[in-house]
Amino acid sequence: MAPFGTPGLEALVARLQALLEGRNLQGAIQLLQKEHPSDIADLLELFDEKQRVQLFRLLNLEDAAEVLDEMSAEATLGLVEAVPDENIADLLEEMAVDDAAALLSDLPEGRAEDLLALVGPGEAAEIEKLLAHPDDTAGRLMNSEVVRVRKDWTLQETLEFLRSLDPDAETLAYLYVADEQERLVGVLPLRDLVTHSPDFRVGDVMDPNVVSVRVDADQEEAARLVSQYDFFAIPVVDSEGRLVGVITHDDVVDVLSEEFTEDFQRLGGSQPLEDEYLATSVATVFQKRVGWLLVLFLTEMLTGTVMRLYEQEMSAAIALAFFIPLLIGTGGNSGSQTTSTIVRALALGEVQLRDAWRLLWHEFKTGFLLGLVMAIVGFVRALLWGTGLPLALTVALALFAIVLWANIIGSLLPVLAERFRIDPAVISGPVMSTLIDATGLVIYFSLARAIIGL
Repeated sequence: MAPFGTPGLEALVARLQALLEGRNLQGAIQLLQKEHPSDIADLLELFDEKQRVQLFRLLNLEDAAEVLDEMSAEATLGLVEAVPDENIADLLEEMAVDDAAALLSDLPEGRAEDLLALVGPGEAAEIEKLLAHPDDTAGRLMNSEVVRVRKDWTLQETLEFLRSLDPDAETLAYLYVADEQERLVGVLPLRDLVTHSPDFRVGDVMDPNVVSVRVDADQEEAARLVSQYDFFAIPVVDSEGRLVGVITHDDVVDVLSEEFTEDFQRLGGSQPLEDEYLATSVATVFQKRVGWLLVLFLTEMLTGTVMRLYEQEMSAAIALAFFIPLLIGTGGNSGSQTTSTIVRALALGEVQLRDAWRLLWHEFKTGFLLGLVMAIVGFVRALLWGTGLPLALTVALALFAIVLWANIIGSLLPVLAERFRIDPAVISGPVMSTLIDATGLVIYFSLARAIIGL
């Protein structure tokens, strides 16, 4: 489908609207069938609720299930409320178990229970198993419909077994080998299955070194492992090592997008939103923002307090005030650069708590070089303003010290936050800038006292 805003998309929307107005439903069906379900979902978002429901009900069961999975939270809720419950139950049965569980988890608890009661017993039981796992864990994210093979089977027997399965089974690019107690003991890539002699046994070909994730692990851990090892999927095991499901790369992409969005919002000094922005009420947005805004307001008062303490020095040398925005702005920017880098490294597993001293030394050296450059530029700038050598030297040394201090603090705070199980993104951005503002002024005025002799 053509990207949004292009003449092709506008023409498609106009054609569909004309077909609906002309009651040519068969023509609308034929037009929709040419598009990918993901593109259909994007297209339906452009229609009003009445037309969206009308178009959605024209789709066949398979396409409708995929489209519903791709819709935004707000549009999905609208469709669930507008389409008869029996039809929604049919769609839930058509969906992959993990997608059905994800959809129901976004609905009010009573509404989800009503729909689940209409789903077949087998599918309902699988969905309930996933919903029993806490949010944001591998267990909630996984698909429990995973193919298991035995190590004593021949490759020929394995192929025959695969041919007997439901075509929608989650076979993927790997087959997972489990013993009689369902413990995960190996992985067999499909490539090895088809390239070796059919008389070979699975145990002779499989790789016994399987990377897996615990069912109670955070979903970020699953995403990190898939990314680290370039997996198409990763198996999920329980505390006894039994294979209970698989997490596929498409689910991992959703997790990474969700976690990036949360971190980005926290970097701005706000609690992350659970739903899409326009689907979130003003009251909820207010609630998510006001707490941190008050915290930042109170911490910003530290800057004013420091300036009051050094009021006499500022009165004696008015020129000191000219450089305050430059100093605290540079320090805040340097600290934010450092924290954003460290937060990202922690999220990707590139650094651990044990690396704290290495991080500190690494950022000390970086801060030293950055501070030296900023000091030289600041010294020249102060002289060009005609402030005199003592004040220019004060500004230069303050810039050097503040940048170095910002890098040190910026490297340690995310690690300390991780140590105390606080999201490192929370202490970045505005929080870091506010902290550097207050401490930077103390450094600046202390140096002014020593050098200028105020």
